[in-house]
Amino acid sequence: MKRTEPESIGDVLRLTIQESNMTGRLDECKAIDLWPQLMGENMARRMSRPRVSCGVMVVYVDSAVLRQELNMRRSGIIEAINSRLGKEVIKMIRFK
Repeated sequence: MKRTEPESIGDVLRLTIQESNMTGRLDECKAIDLWPQLMGENMARRMSRPRVSCGVMVVYVDSAVLRQELNMRRSGIIEAINSRLGKEVIKMIRFK
């Protein structure tokens, strides 16, 4: 098949990602990258790097007190992540 018009690399990559159904996983990776910004660098150091699978984020916390505080702020954290991403990517956060 011969192409008549050139396409930008960005357009080709976006199309490939959409056709491969990888957009969900890329959105989850973006949510992970947002974590230190949302939590602040000092607080993020007291936690593991989040893992996300099927919309569920899991974060290991080194302090029971901090874990309890995060559990109380869970819905606000989910809302902040999803609003920054512009869509619902994170449905649940588990602090362990």
